[in-house]
Amino acid sequence: MRKQFIILLLYGIAVPGFSQIYEDYLGAGHHLGIQISSSEIQPNDSSNYTVSGTLLKPDLAGASRFLAQATLGASYEDITHVTEIGIDHWLEDQLHLPPQSFAQRYSEIYNETQQIISRDNHINGYMSYVFYDFIFKQPDALRQKVAYALSQIFVVSPYHGSSLHDKNPSNMVYYDLLYQGAFGNYKDILRHITFSMTMGSYLSHFQNQKADVIEKTYPDENYAREIMQLFSIGLDMLHMDGTPIKNNEGENIPTYTIEHIAEIAKIFTGLGASQKEDGTSNDDFFRHWDLNRNAPMQMFDYYHSKGEKNILPGVTIPAGQSGTEDMNQALDILFNHPNVAPFISIRLIQHLVKSNPSPAYVKRVATVFNNNGNGIRGDLKAVVKAILLDPEARDCAWIDDPSNGKLIQPLERFTTLFKAFDLTTPSGKIWYDDFRELFDETGQSFLGSPSVFNFFSPFYAEDEFIAPQNLVSPEFQILNSVTAISYINEMEDAIKIRPFQNRTKANDAGEWLTHNSIDDPFLDFSDELAIYNSNGVNALLERLNIILCRGQLSEQTQLIIANTILENESNVSGYNDEDALHDALYYVMMSPDYIVQK
Repeated sequence: MRKQFIILLLYGIAVPGFSQIYEDYLGAGHHLGIQISSSEIQPNDSSNYTVSGTLLKPDLAGASRFLAQATLGASYEDITHVTEIGIDHWLEDQLHLPPQSFAQRYSEIYNETQQIISRDNHINGYMSYVFYDFIFKQPDALRQKVAYALSQIFVVSPYHGSSLHDKNPSNMVYYDLLYQGAFGNYKDILRHITFSMTMGSYLSHFQNQKADVIEKTYPDENYAREIMQLFSIGLDMLHMDGTPIKNNEGENIPTYTIEHIAEIAKIFTGLGASQKEDGTSNDDFFRHWDLNRNAPMQMFDYYHSKGEKNILPGVTIPAGQSGTEDMNQALDILFNHPNVAPFISIRLIQHLVKSNPSPAYVKRVATVFNNNGNGIRGDLKAVVKAILLDPEARDCAWIDDPSNGKLIQPLERFTTLFKAFDLTTPSGKIWYDDFRELFDETGQSFLGSPSVFNFFSPFYAEDEFIAPQNLVSPEFQILNSVTAISYINEMEDAIKIRPFQNRTKANDAGEWLTHNSIDDPFLDFSDELAIYNSNGVNALLERLNIILCRGQLSEQTQLIIANTILENESNVSGYNDEDALHDALYYVMMSPDYIVQK
């Protein structure tokens, strides 16, 4: 009976949407008084561009809605803090927090594990341990959210890649490129990932060679294809608002052809390891062992294609340049392509705010990508601010728009729960192997994408309801009858048994880490239990509404949950306050009011 109830909520059957209406209050997302301006508005162009001088001080619901977009989870205290200092102030504080180092923390945690187990290898989930350690212990919540979004655009997959790309420290060096570059310049990220040994191994431009007629070998085209299709310009030419440019026959215009892929593949030849494992210089292009995979690759010009390269329609890189010159020129061309601003803006909006941004929203953000106001192109700090402060993100009027919203990713549903209720462990270690515990059940884990195309496509549209409306629903691609039920079970276990298995002790043989039952993580429900004991189930649901549902828990959903709790109190023997809290939280986290972020 309980599972049937939850499934109804999960799929939104007969549960209408709900939003707040503010007639005279600025700050929870209402549009009243927000001034929009741009130096680039053209005559007869009614589009809005950038937000100026918002100084939004939201109420609790508005702060919760904002933090759902800007973080991987927030507590009631975090939400209250935003109401006190305002959205702009919170953003500025976050944008000025210095980044740490995932790679350094990986080394620290790895060294800790070697005091517990005897086998010196990297097959355990240390990457995951670092990811969750940062979420719960570092204050730079916005940077972490943006880095996680970038990791699903510039995808590498240690769990599904080649033997060269095993679960080792170089993956954290790669993630640092995204994390530390999250508020930097997009061009720098593009260059760093191109020279990354991790990306080179994953998309096979490491030791990629020029054509050899005698050996009948040709440059590998893998990275050449993906840097264009996924990392920069996409498949079709775009207007600034992200809509496709059409030819005279009304067809989309491709950005490149198969021939261009073969030509740009020549650019990414000649890259080999720059260092041996001990940090000394490497002079052997074919060295495939004893490598420092943390160091960027270097160019070996002898193995680089020297001829002319027609990399895009009407764009040619001349013959005779060095490999580094070729690569720098190609990256400049891709970075300055007119598609990049709308293409990357849409991807980031989809991860932070909504699946189907309006063309006007995309255009406003793309305009900031092209010029941050100081003549700088690709400033991700300015782009992130533009995304989060845009009227389409902040105005409550959008909540009930049929095109609005996004399904919260499975991993983020768990981080939201853990952050909301201050997850801690007896040892202070948060060694959560989410690939082992979540991937098969939900289709997602940290750096666990099954391919370079991410867990789901940004263009995926559910067939029956979404596609006919010319909308997309990316995250729904991994929601099916198996993952939906598995999510329910995993969330119930997280709430009622333990959040996850903390792997902080050695197995019987002392060779690898396993679940430590005396170091189980726990969630702090003390405030919620006090509210329930003092004011009853409806007061508890109002609290959960703010923390988890962004103030959007519908009256009907709240009534269903409250009545179920009251019925259990009357009819279930031994049903206590903690049971009521667990059930209320469990039901809320299955509801579309929580799972669909609006």
